[in-house]
Amino acid sequence: MGRVGYETGLGTEAAWTFVVGRGFIAALPAGTPSGITLTLAALVTAPHVEAEELVALLPLGGEHAVEHFAVIIQRAPTDEDGIPVSVVVRGEVAVDVYSVGGSRRFSDVSIRPWLLADFRAVTGFTVGSTGRPVASSRALDSGRPFGLGSVFANTLFWSLAEHSQAEAAQAEAAQADAAQADAALTDAGLTDDSSADDATIVRSGAPGRAAGADTVLAGPAGTDTLITDVRAPGQPASGPAAGARARAAEARFAFRLPNGEEIPLDLPCRLGRRPRAPRISGDAPVRLIEVASPTSAVSGTHVEIRQEGGSVVVTDLGSTNGTVVAPPRGRRQRLHSGQSLAVLPGTTVHLGDGNIIEILPAAGNTPGQ
Repeated sequence: MGRVGYETGLGTEAAWTFVVGRGFIAALPAGTPSGITLTLAALVTAPHVEAEELVALLPLGGEHAVEHFAVIIQRAPTDEDGIPVSVVVRGEVAVDVYSVGGSRRFSDVSIRPWLLADFRAVTGFTVGSTGRPVASSRALDSGRPFGLGSVFANTLFWSLAEHSQAEAAQAEAAQADAAQADAALTDAGLTDDSSADDATIVRSGAPGRAAGADTVLAGPAGTDTLITDVRAPGQPASGPAAGARARAAEARFAFRLPNGEEIPLDLPCRLGRRPRAPRISGDAPVRLIEVASPTSAVSGTHVEIRQEGGSVVVTDLGSTNGTVVAPPRGRRQRLHSGQSLAVLPGTTVHLGDGNIIEILPAAGNTPGQ
């Protein structure tokens, strides 16, 4: 319903992971453990979910507490000029809500555990950090068009504006890919509210709810120690990364580098000309792998490949020239900057300069295991 676009400033790292579903949009900090993000992403094709249902999936306390998030639920149209929308916010995130009468900024104003508001007739909204300026209504059609799935960005735009034919085709293709990703994820088991008026009902989080009481998610497998393995293809692993494999997740999958070397996915892997570890050191351990790129077609930190249960998740890390994913059956897809896609063994990932990565089952495993 409506048009979705996203935007990341030039030369800046994305601050948010946006999960876009048929009836909801969620914003989580870019450093949120992938297990939490993938739990929401598994719902992107659901025809209807409630805000409280999504919030219950987010840890509000403990080591992996999500201190900042927004959840927006789009409801069935009425006879008004716009649709009803429910918004939940917590922390340093703001949702600018637009209607025929103007716009208002909605944030949590330090109310805990979170704040929820119902808006009656919404024609558009933007989501991002609290420090950004409020955009004019003309900016609602900004950003690169996006369908279903998850994407790294700084700002997300939603509007009731009609898609152009090209954007509609792109969104439909993205939805088809998201449906395939959702099937793979199923296998994995995986600021001021004074502007509120008669069209707005504001409610705080459930009274007496203990932080994290509804949380059943564990953090990603691994330790809280950041492990890096920076080496050229063919160079044997050494140092702390080699010693840490016994403490890493069991590798159900692997991938093959252009030189034939197979890398197990016991740890998430980041590939690029000069790959760097995530800024958030509390995330899972990570292995960094350098690939040769004489023409610099491959970005410094180009792509991340990790296993999630019964599937492999490929994420473009804001590369300059993009990442192309080719499944064993079906059409090739170029990932948007920051986009994630769940894939199965037999898929090839094309980075540029002849660097083709093939996803494999790990030794001793078969794709159906």
